[in-house]
Amino acid sequence: MKAEEIRAIRTKKQYEEYLSKIDQLMDNDPSPNSAEGQLLETLVILVEDYERKKGWTIPAPENPVEMIRIRMDDLGLKQSDLVAAVGDKTVVSRILNGSRKLTYSMITPLSKLLKVPPEFLLEKT
Repeated sequence: MKAEEIRAIRTKKQYEEYLSKIDQLMDNDPSPNSAEGQLLETLVILVEDYERKKGWTIPAPENPVEMIRIRMDDLGLKQSDLVAAVGDKTVVSRILNGSRKLTYSMITPLSKLLKVPPEFLLEKT
């Protein structure tokens, strides 16, 4: 997809094409300053704008554990799938039952695994 092909989203088909491209780009995990990173950022902005205009936006859950559980369900993940991002099955259990908070070092790998922005996993104060 070339920069000159990118336009405001006007149809559901175009919306779905942009979502597909976003998924491909996220799998590549491009640097934010690269051409792919800039394309990803632009597509996300356009998709969010389209979703907002359609009234499809859902606010991020206030609780990071709720976000983790939602994304686990969406992606068909089990607790054991989080071990690679968090480091230990006991820690995963403690996070999911609310007795342990996420650390900053856990947030980045977890956000990549769950395909959510890192800020969705930050504790609200």
